[in-house]
Amino acid sequence: MSAIGQNLPMIDAEERVTGRINYALNVELPGMLHGRILRSPFAHARLKHIDGSLAEHFPGVAAVLTRNDFAQASDYSGKYGRIFRDQSVVVLDKVRFIGDPVVVVVVFMNDIAEEVFSLIWVD
Repeated sequence: MSAIGQNLPMIDAEERVTGRINYALNVELPGMLHGRILRSPFAHARLKHIDGSLAEHFPGVAAVLTRNDFAQASDYSGKYGRIFRDQSVVVLDKVRFIGDPVVVVVVFMNDIAEEVFSLIWVD
């Protein structure tokens, strides 16, 4: 008989409800990078121009990912999807919903991400 459907005790139940369990989201290691996404405030818009060059040179920034990174032919298209690779990592030409990812920044300290976003020009 399988254990599926049986009322078995959860081994780590006490740790979960008391907040003592270590989830991957809670792990922080020295030198760890943090990724933050600048999302569109518009439900529908055309992305005309984007410039992240100031942000790329800001101290504490490891990388800035925009549609410009996918403009050149490469082995990596920046597309993904469960069945068809038809979704882009960041907006390439048109924003389709509020919260659509426009820019990804990778920083050494999470608290500078908002300042880095202010250095990115999006039209």
